[in-house]
Amino acid sequence: MDQAAEKAQAALANTSYACSSLHPLSGGSANFTFKGKLVEALPDGTEEVAIKHGESFLASNPSSGWELPMYRCKVEEECLKDVANMPTPSAPCLVRTPKMHFFNQETNTKVIEYLPDALSLKDYALKHFTAPDPSRKSFCLDVGNSLGIWLRSFHEWANEPSQSSLQKVLKQDNCLQTLRHNVYYSTLVGDVARFPEILSDAKDVFEQVEKMAADELKRPDLVVIHGDYWTGNSLLKDQPPREGLRPDIFIVDWEMAQYGVRPVDLAQMTAELYELWFFKSIEEGKWLIEGFVKGYGDIDDEFRFRAAINVGIHLVIWGSRVPGWGTPEQVQEAVGKGKEIIVRAWHKDRAWFEAGDLACLFGKP
Repeated sequence: MDQAAEKAQAALANTSYACSSLHPLSGGSANFTFKGKLVEALPDGTEEVAIKHGESFLASNPSSGWELPMYRCKVEEECLKDVANMPTPSAPCLVRTPKMHFFNQETNTKVIEYLPDALSLKDYALKHFTAPDPSRKSFCLDVGNSLGIWLRSFHEWANEPSQSSLQKVLKQDNCLQTLRHNVYYSTLVGDVARFPEILSDAKDVFEQVEKMAADELKRPDLVVIHGDYWTGNSLLKDQPPREGLRPDIFIVDWEMAQYGVRPVDLAQMTAELYELWFFKSIEEGKWLIEGFVKGYGDIDDEFRFRAAINVGIHLVIWGSRVPGWGTPEQVQEAVGKGKEIIVRAWHKDRAWFEAGDLACLFGKP
């Protein structure tokens, strides 16, 4: 961390974004992220900024052996620059991206707008939803709805012919597609060996899912997606929820933006919200999903089942890996639940979903 901070400060030393101090920020695993105190305020009065410094290894675990493509840093710079021009959709809460101030491509150091007193939606839920409270339902529906409306608007806007510069950057290198495929689908098949008693009977389905996902990447109709749309990359101010509160939401971390299929963006957010309920009994997680799916709008059954497959994959691979989510017994249960969701979605068992926790994904209240 100290070495990364020194590199970042050196990269900014002779710019308008030189910092007198850097303080590490929590959240994220790929990059070193800091709050920077500017030596001189910007013309608009800004005194603090967020700084991201990227390396070819995981900042959270440098010895993991995972090699990260550096092209991801250029992808994020282009996304933040372009998405700033996206029309703001009408929604209960204002959802937007932070402003991109500066990018040093030689050192992969970015200066981005800082949101003071912010929490990720995941951390916000863990802090403020500690006991069930039905009065928070409207707040959760508004937040979820806004995230869904924004995602649908982004999917449509980013794939318009007018966004050719963004599309060109995302088409230049398929390294992020390969990374995402390996993290999700190859890992899913490999996890059969981690949980043989739970997953062995689904190995054939998992292998078919991996092949399906690999074949998808060859399709000519792929579209621009965020690629990492989840509660950890949705920031809002740390203030207790209350009736009528409609917080601004920042959508951050664009390094996995790529060409793919839209259901995976819907699925990742849905899965993380579902885990709030599954592991922590946070009822608000279900309300957030309800608002989110409704906000995204009309989808067909092909979209629903494809999204459900990735919800199940997320439960298997991340529900069993993220420290602190649950007890060993809960982890085993999550792996089993994820497997069932994948298998049911693969076989298009609509009746099972309509009667279960993810009924709203299939148009049921």
